[in-house]
Amino acid sequence: LDLELGEKSRLLLVSGPNMGGKTVLLKTVGLAVALTHAGLPVLASEGSAVPVFADLRADLGDEQSVDRGLSTFAAHLLALKAMAEAAAPDVLLLADELGAGTDPEEGAALGRVLVEHAAEKRAWGVLTTHLGSLKRVASEVPGVVNGSLEFDLDTLTSRYRFRRGVPGASHALDVAGRLGFPQALIERARALTSEESRALE
Repeated sequence: LDLELGEKSRLLLVSGPNMGGKTVLLKTVGLAVALTHAGLPVLASEGSAVPVFADLRADLGDEQSVDRGLSTFAAHLLALKAMAEAAAPDVLLLADELGAGTDPEEGAALGRVLVEHAAEKRAWGVLTTHLGSLKRVASEVPGVVNGSLEFDLDTLTSRYRFRRGVPGASHALDVAGRLGFPQALIERARALTSEESRALE
């Protein structure tokens, strides 16, 4: 991965299909930052640099808890709330599947306000999403840049080559077809997909 964030693009919004490598990219950034802050070697090109962070906040995986009465979405909300409170110029935010786990419109709205808040606070971040409306944030909020990873539709695997400035298509229906989902159902799903969504893809 050749990944660069800077003063004018502190927040990276990574989109693309399932199995496309978004979470791998997210964890690679988090691990590299944790290793450098621990004074350990990092696999990186000569001249690579990592800012000094006072805090790193991450929302990865599923923290649901029956004994604490937390659904998957509630657990994500608590993690995102902590990110919003911690957002600052020396903080790194890592969030996987931003806006997922609830109504897509409301999830996208919550994701957007978090991105806007993080940009306003000048926090650093790598955030992944499948939500089409969040892919537009990079063209509307200063300091946010889109990114994706190259995906091979024939083999349904990521090429793990990062593409800066290019939002990733979800390819959900293509992937479903490759995995043997009934073709008639896929065609019906295509017919139900909005024109706006198709245009964005």
